[in-house]
Amino acid sequence: MFDELLKVVKTLRRRCPWDRKQTKDSIRPLLLNEVFELDEALRKRNKQAIAEELGDYLFLGLFLAEVLRDEGIKLKEVLKMTIGKLKKRHPHIYGDVKVKSADEVLRNWERIKDENGRGSILEGIPSALPALQQAQLIQERCRRVGFDWKNPDEVLSKVEEEIRELKVETKKAQGRGRRKQIVEEVGDLLFAVVNLCRHLNVDAEGALKNASLKFGKRFQQVEKEFDRQGRKMGEVPIEEMEVVWQRIKKKG
Repeated sequence: MFDELLKVVKTLRRRCPWDRKQTKDSIRPLLLNEVFELDEALRKRNKQAIAEELGDYLFLGLFLAEVLRDEGIKLKEVLKMTIGKLKKRHPHIYGDVKVKSADEVLRNWERIKDENGRGSILEGIPSALPALQQAQLIQERCRRVGFDWKNPDEVLSKVEEEIRELKVETKKAQGRGRRKQIVEEVGDLLFAVVNLCRHLNVDAEGALKNASLKFGKRFQQVEKEFDRQGRKMGEVPIEEMEVVWQRIKKKG
């Protein structure tokens, strides 16, 4: 099946006017879109959607490889390089290194990267990542070398500390231009909350998306309630909105 898919990719690239026009620059946004669509399917645990989106993702990856072939980057060489890298970074499978846990595997992985000339453990983290995912990945990388809080309670204390610092800055900001300080403190608070998510084995990006979806669904129900009453949301007192909100919230 893989060979058949690769044959389809080559045929489209050769014969389809739209596919012939594509470049690595035009494929970049398409690839990002497929990643997010696959992520959404995985988050919803929809098996049919996962299979479909995974297929689209694999196709686009192979299509990009076909486009890059015109620039001298051959799929065979890409696969050879990837296989070699994976084997080298798994010496406990393809060598004589002994490990007892997943953490030891990660430590070996980081050690091998350092031996290959990496300057920092944070190298290679894409700047284009969504901010929450980027923060969580940075923190995870630091954890691998022991730079981390010991438990969730310590992180929760840090979150509370950041909230206190933000409160101090907001009080100072009354009548003064302290925008920069407030932005910095909000950033520190968000970073600490992401750290708490990580310690609780929660995907920060996914958790916030779920919370946003939940809020959106409840708010739309509030809108429908006042629409049935023939009233516009902007003209309804907040106290009435809150009563309806709490009623909808109790329903789950």
